[in-house]
Amino acid sequence: MIEHSITAATGAALKEYGLDPDAVNNCSLCNFEAGDIIFKQGSPVEHLFIVLNGKIKVCLLAGNGKDLTLCYYVSSGILGDVEFMQEDKSASATSIAVLPSACIKIPSSRNFRHLHDNTQFMNQVAKGLSTKLQNSSNAHIASALYSSEERLCSYILMAEHNGLFTDILSDVSKSIGISYRHLFRVLNDLCRIGVLERKGSAFKILDKQYLLRKRTRP
Repeated sequence: MIEHSITAATGAALKEYGLDPDAVNNCSLCNFEAGDIIFKQGSPVEHLFIVLNGKIKVCLLAGNGKDLTLCYYVSSGILGDVEFMQEDKSASATSIAVLPSACIKIPSSRNFRHLHDNTQFMNQVAKGLSTKLQNSSNAHIASALYSSEERLCSYILMAEHNGLFTDILSDVSKSIGISYRHLFRVLNDLCRIGVLERKGSAFKILDKQYLLRKRTRP
């Protein structure tokens, strides 16, 4: 992670959330490289991050610490909002940059009163929490009602970048609730019918319209 001072452009992003750049203490612009961990589940959360661009993977581990029970990607919005609204300031999930990503970093305790008393900012927090709740509900519904192929197509659309799907397949199988072996069978089927093409450890998307037709819908 590389930190920079707030510029006029990033100051404008703060204003979109109802925040005065001159009134927020010690905020900075952070640039994350792919693979950088922003939050680690269970570790203390001392900052909020407003995501400006890039792609960040958010993963929730089950109680045994082994299985992914929720996985989604964000390219905008707020990270750390769940912890900001709770007494327990431990990270509820792990957040990892999967592409170079830029975020505004805001110390939460130092700016708590300014943030908490700001109606426009809290409305943005509420909107983000509502979206995360809806995503979680949709994930559980998809797991119960949709086929493994449909769940995989949705995941590929969520995770792809520039037409390539490069996720770690063991994580994918846990995220969509199928076995590693069955995941390989579904991927091979998609390659066989010309939807995907294997490129080393990645998959190139050849027929995005097929994925769009098959994806799960709330």
